Amino acid sequence: LDDPVLPQLARLLHDTWPFEPSRLTVVDGALDALSRIVEQVVRLGDRVVMENPGFPPLIDLLERSGADILPVGLDDEGMIPAELDAAMQLDPVAVFIQPRAQNPTGANITTRRCAELAAVLADHQAWVIEDDHSGDIATGADVSIGRFIPDRTIHIRSYSKSHGPDLRIAAVGGAADVIDPLVARRMLGPGWTSRLLQAVLVELLTDPASVATVLRARTAYAVRSLALRAGLAGQGITSTMGDGINAWVEVVDERSALINLAASGVRVAPGTPFEVTSTRGQHVRVTTGLLDEHDSAQLQRVIAALTAAAKAGPTLRGV
Repeated sequence: LDDPVLPQLARLLHDTWPFEPSRLTVVDGALDALSRIVEQVVRLGDRVVMENPGFPPLIDLLERSGADILPVGLDDEGMIPAELDAAMQLDPVAVFIQPRAQNPTGANITTRRCAELAAVLADHQAWVIEDDHSGDIATGADVSIGRFIPDRTIHIRSYSKSHGPDLRIAAVGGAADVIDPLVARRMLGPGWTSRLLQAVLVELLTDPASVATVLRARTAYAVRSLALRAGLAGQGITSTMGDGINAWVEVVDERSALINLAASGVRVAPGTPFEVTSTRGQHVRVTTGLLDEHDSAQLQRVIAALTAAAKAGPTLRGV
């Protein structure tokens, strides 16, 4: 029981990892991985870089650690290199990136953009933490800055969205200087992730029927996302052209949009919690993964509700 990772799972992870990792381990989900990595690399008063908009629980984790967050904007290819370069001049200790299906925008880092970001980071000593939270349901390329600077990159791959949230498993691979103390610290808590659950994951990753099911899910999510985005575009509503199960939809007024959508029976997430600092325009996040690609009536109802809500301005009373 010395090794926290089953040998069969370790081989599967190593064979599919986007770069050659010095260490591999598993923890209890992507957020557990982020929490434990923040504990290892961030101290009170440290500067850290993350995407804006980004993942709200990561914002909370970094704020609770006492970090000073440096927000970097995104386009359809991921972090904007010029903005990252400006942030790196302030000597952050870590850069947190979602390489594909970015939450909330769905942006995928392209191979070209990955190389551009790596070039910016090469002259600095910051840790690079990549959260591949969508894993096998993402259609984007499995890119990683670890291909360029493996000794300073820690890559997280979650299996919650692809194989079920109750598995509570994410793999973490990369720099030994971070992963070794992370594994040691876990021995003072849970110790390791259940090897029974690891064995289940091995079966799910190798069974042909399971592999085919995940492929069908990936295709279905992509179709649902594309259908919603295309429908909104046809109504003049701007949304990000991304990957995964979410769409980042621009609205005139976030509060009015939320009220209108609630009245229509459509639940979305407000955009403000995803923002480190205010971004251009106001937004809501729509979970496209919950749509049914075979139910055209449902899709049209959601598009109509989003269109009306996106165009709704604030009232004189601000509600």
